[in-house]
Parts: sequence; structure tokens; C-alpha cells
Amino acid sequence: MRPGEAYLYAMTPFNNARSAPNDLTEADEWALSIGISRAKDQCEQLREQKLADEDLLAYGKLCILGQDFDPARSSLIDYLAIPTAKAPEVGRLLLARAFIGLRWIPSAESQVESLVSLYPYDASIHLAFDMVIDAAEASDDADDLAVASRLNELQLPHILDALAHAGQNPANVVPPSNGDSVDISFVVRDALRIADSLRRAYKPEDATKIVDQTMTDTAIPAVINSAAWPVIQAELARYDLFQKPSPVRVFHGAELPATAAMPTAHAVLLYDPDPAAHRIVRHINASTTSVRMTDDRTLVLVFSLAGPASDSAIHAMVNRLALDHVTPGLKVIAVTTFTANIGQETPTQEVINSIRGFRAGLPAALPVYIVPDSELKPFAIDSWPAAILIDGKGRVLWINTLTGQPGAIRQMERDMESMPPPLPQ
Repeated sequence: MRPGEAYLYAMTPFNNARSAPNDLTEADEWALSIGISRAKDQCEQLREQKLADEDLLAYGKLCILGQDFDPARSSLIDYLAIPTAKAPEVGRLLLARAFIGLRWIPSAESQVESLVSLYPYDASIHLAFDMVIDAAEASDDADDLAVASRLNELQLPHILDALAHAGQNPANVVPPSNGDSVDISFVVRDALRIADSLRRAYKPEDATKIVDQTMTDTAIPAVINSAAWPVIQAELARYDLFQKPSPVRVFHGAELPATAAMPTAHAVLLYDPDPAAHRIVRHINASTTSVRMTDDRTLVLVFSLAGPASDSAIHAMVNRLALDHVTPGLKVIAVTTFTANIGQETPTQEVINSIRGFRAGLPAALPVYIVPDSELKPFAIDSWPAAILIDGKGRVLWINTLTGQPGAIRQMERDMESMPPPLPQ
């Protein structure tokens, strides 16, 4: 088969599953796994063939699907060297993906920089920024983390320009391309992501400018009357909760045991009831000694059956904490509401059984609760999974929905691992 035909052959099971009635996510994953296996096999079979022109692009696409990134990289570099290449923008997008697969994050950054300098800013380029930034934030390497900061700075003017033109077409605030589109709520999310990184870097004035412009550009009839408006309001509400007192001090929920036992009523405190018991942690190096107080923090993982990444994200967080738990006194719980699952607080037995089935797949030691929607609603969680980090005084240290991607999860972990501010002298 030619590379393009091999790619279609590899994707057939996944495409068939996607078009089937009453399809299930498990079927998608199963079919895609077959496609990946086929693509990898075809990538290896075609590796020794001499390819030219558009076949180089198709081969790169095939190998990326098969997660065979080195031959994809080589083929796409050869493709971009062709003066008459028909789709060089696609080639650079795929090459960035290949570099991410190889964990060459600065090389992926260079492709994004080239895309911005060579082509008009569109949905594909916007998504490429998000992809590389997430990969950078998933790493603990200082050079990789620096990529996220540089790309945030490079992407910001394009985000603000898109929001400035939101009144023209909120549904396509970033011009669509290659079948991709970016809803304005995602553009707002990215603007707030950059603002959050600035306020955490002790640049609150720069962060405030971004938020103020975002609020001004979206507070227009074309956006307010769009389906994205409730999502934008929730994003701004979550952003504003940072370092503020938690709107809820106690969850009154039914705890779901890992066994078949009946749920039990339970009150979960979202603050430290015994602040006098705070631990003192001393850090001593060759020249200085610092003393910090630590308090008992609570990490709330919010899940829903409607959020496919809920299961994998919760397992990733819990597993990482078990291996690298550097935050003293961290309490981790998982919560959901009936409204988050079915849109109302009156459940059917089928829904209750489904939630119990989901709970059975979570770690037995993880406390899991069904709480009233009225107690979760003030946190403005509108998609799942999500995470809320609250300190011992009941202040929100971090709150956001999670994509389930490694970068979002690792950034959450960094905030959990960060120490409280130093004690005043």
C-alpha cells in the first residue's frame, strides 16, 4: 500500500466505531488501539521504500498514528525541504507532534515559531501552541519548562487579537483550518492560563491587564448571547477564586465505600480544624536557614461519568502522589454530584449503580463522596475532571478543570508540592 492508503487502512476500525450508533468510549479506544497497531506495522514495512513528494507527508502522518516518531521526523523533514510541497503547514504541525513524541520539546517549539512566522494564525496553529505547552509542562526538565513560558509570551498577542475581534464571529474567533476549530471559551481559557502563570510569577499587574481585556472583549452581545457565555463566566469565576476564602467550608456528602456496603453520611471539612498543630519545616543549606509553617491542605478531585478523562486523571494523580508525596498533611478526596452526571439532583437507580461501578475502579483508600450540587456549584466547575486545592485556612490555592493531559496534571502537582510563603521576619 502507498502511505496514504496505509493510513486510511489503519484508521478504518476507529472511523467505523465512531460512526456506529450508540457507540461507547471503550469501543473507540479498542478500535483506535487496533489502528495504532496497524499504523506501526505499516510504518515499519514502508520504512525501506524510497518515497517522494506528498508520500513523505502521508508516511509521516502514518508513523505518528503508529507512535513511531523517529521515522516520522525524518520523513517530514525531507518533505519540508521540497520547494513545491503542497501542504508545508501541515508538515510542520505533524513535525511538532513527532518532536513531542520523541520528547524533544525545544525542537517542537521551533516548529511552532516557524508556523507563526510563515502562516496566518489559525485554529491549527492555536492548537499546536496548546499541544507543545502541555508537553512542556508535563516535563520536569528546566529547559522544557522554559519552553512553556516562551510560548505563552508568543501566543498571548494572538489570543488577545482574536478576543478583540470576538464580535465578528464568536464561534470561529480563531479562523478554522484543516477541519479544526477553536471555540471562544477555549481562547478565554488559554488567556486565563497565561494570566495565572504571570500572577504566580509575581507579576499581578500584567495578569490583571490580560483579565481586564478578556472581560471587556467578551462582554458584548454577540458573545453574551452565544452558547459559550456560561462557560466563559465559569472560567472567570474559577480564576477569581484564587487565594480567596473557599465559598464552601464543609461538604455534606454520602461516602461511597469501595465494597458493596451502603453509603454513609459524612461531613468533610475543607479547612484545618486544629491550626495549632501546623508542622514547622526547616530548610537548611550552606548559607541560609528558612523556616516555614505547613498546614493541612485538601485536594478535591471532581469527577463525572460524562467526563471520559475522569478515571485516568484521578488514577494518574493518586499514583503520582503515592510515589512522590512531598506535601505534608495533604488530604485527597474525590467528589461528584448527581447533577454533574445527569443534569438533575433526582437520580435513578441506574445512575447510582453506574457511579458505584465507577467508584469500584478507583483506589480503595481514596475517600469518594456524592455531595449536593448546591455545595459544589459555587466552585464554578462546568466540565470534568476538575481539581480544587484548599489550604488549612480554607483558601483556594488552585482550581480548574483538567484536560486529563499530562501537562495539566503535572502543573496541578507542582502547586500541591509548592510550599506556603515564608514566615514574616
